[in-house]
Amino acid sequence: MTKTTGRSSAGSSRTRRSDDSKHSHFEFGSTRGQWDRDGGSDFAITTVNIPDRLDAQEVRARAVADSGPPSVRRFHRADITRAIGWLVALAVLGAVAWGAIRLAGVWREASSPRSVERQIGQALGMPVSVRATELRLLPSPRLVVSDVLAAGGLRLPEVAVHFNWRDALRGVQNSTWVLGEARVAPVELNGEHALTLLQSVRRASQLSAAVSTIRFESVSFADLVLLPGQYEAVVRRGVGQRGFDMLSVRRLDGTGQMELEVKPAAADGGSASFRLFATRWAAAVGPAVTWNEATAQGEFDANRLKVDSYSVGAPFGNFNGSALLAAEGGGWRLSGNLRSPDLSVEELIRYLTGPGSGEAAAVSVPFRGTVKIELALAGSGATVADVVQGASAAGPASVSGATISGMNLGVAATQGSASGAGGITRLTDLDLVVTGSTAGLAVRSLSGRAGGLRVQGGFTVDRQLQLRGAVRSEVASPRGVAGADIQLGGTIGKPEFR
Repeated sequence: MTKTTGRSSAGSSRTRRSDDSKHSHFEFGSTRGQWDRDGGSDFAITTVNIPDRLDAQEVRARAVADSGPPSVRRFHRADITRAIGWLVALAVLGAVAWGAIRLAGVWREASSPRSVERQIGQALGMPVSVRATELRLLPSPRLVVSDVLAAGGLRLPEVAVHFNWRDALRGVQNSTWVLGEARVAPVELNGEHALTLLQSVRRASQLSAAVSTIRFESVSFADLVLLPGQYEAVVRRGVGQRGFDMLSVRRLDGTGQMELEVKPAAADGGSASFRLFATRWAAAVGPAVTWNEATAQGEFDANRLKVDSYSVGAPFGNFNGSALLAAEGGGWRLSGNLRSPDLSVEELIRYLTGPGSGEAAAVSVPFRGTVKIELALAGSGATVADVVQGASAAGPASVSGATISGMNLGVAATQGSASGAGGITRLTDLDLVVTGSTAGLAVRSLSGRAGGLRVQGGFTVDRQLQLRGAVRSEVASPRGVAGADIQLGGTIGKPEFR
């Protein structure tokens, strides 16, 4: 009875808790998938002991893991990128260092005094010495060579070879010294040294250094009277050519503009050719005239200057001709010719007597006419300076439309005196012989005609334009020949007839 009642109580208790045990619990190693309703003791043990064992196992596993050394299980992408960046940076730094070392080696070798001496000596065709070389970076990169000395006393005080970094870096690729323009400081040269440098122009193309331009900033020629003053001389390589083939010379001081193009001799012992262009130019030879324009061409060497043709123009007329200056015996000799088809006497007098040097005066002049001349150039001396100083141009001249204002030579001849014979004389023909030199102008064998009038005589005009001379005027008539001797004085602008 008691036993039966106990079971009913247990069954009733399980019925009330049926909602709490509806969850499916599984036990490892059990053949039953659901808790036995009759095994109440099993339920209590399972829900308490299993979580405790799992927690303890996890704690022990973590302790073991923490006690061991740390380990890297994988590479991060950021780590790989950082490593590659460092490798690239090291490679670039190494390349820059290698290039800098190589460039420094090329520069050091090319800029050493020994290397510079060798290259300049090769260009000049003679041994040279260099006092020092220096690489300067400011205000622009350049190699400065000091005191270049050559045989015969030739000295260049300073040569600055300019370059840019782009060309310098390009030169590293083929281990050459890539340069730009070489500038020579102001220097004074004599004729021998100037000719030596000119002859070296073509040899300069043999230089291993790629110098594109050689510029003499200011050069003067101590003993070349034909080239006074200061000049800039520039040598450039020909277009599309390796060698230097032309020298350009430009006048720096004085009025106007003068330029020379000089082509060096093709071989040793040959002659160099030249061409001259000038405007508003006062030549070192000939009359003291500022020419509006001038051109000339020819050739020269150490013993000869040949001007094949020249042409000069001024407000009073144009002149042309040729000339030869050559060494002869122990001195020099000048020969050549001077021609003018249209020399205006009126404009020449205006030019000479103008208010300013080389300016025409807007006043009436006493002589008019157009002169045609054909003169021969001549001169000799121990030096070129002596030849220039003593040179002369002489030859026949004819004047068309000759007019004399202030004197009627016909009236003077008929009355036997120049007194009171004012007026104008017009000559149909006037021939004379002219000699011009640094001393002035001399006219002789003057012969003029106008109907029955005949005029003969001569006169001179010195450097101060003073007029001196005498003419004889004669008039033929049926009653005979009447004449008068007339003395000339005063100046060419204001003559006096006595």
